[in-house]
Parts: sequence; C-alpha cells; structure tokens
Amino acid sequence: MVSQKLLLELRAILKEDYGVELKLEEVLDVALVLIGFAETAMKIEAKQSST
Repeated sequence: MVSQKLLLELRAILKEDYGVELKLEEVLDVALVLIGFAETAMKIEAKQSST
C-alpha cells in the first residue's frame, strides 16, 4: 500500500505541475498505475540484463 504522505505529495505534484486537482482515491489510482509501470519496466530491464 502507498502511504498517505506519499499520496499527498503526489497530489501536490499533480496540482502544481499539471493543474489537476484529484481526490485521494483518484491519486491512489494514479499511484498504483505508476507503480505497475515501474515494476514492468524493472522486469523488462532484468530480462534484458540476463540475456
């Protein structure tokens, strides 16, 4: 799970950089997508490094 502190930080970034104001539930959805993307990228990198 993502800590509330990180969610609040992500919400502030989204507001400052993109002018988007989201509810915490929506920020959690964004965070989970970003985590999934990062995990996928790391798996791809690990496969490429092992070949």
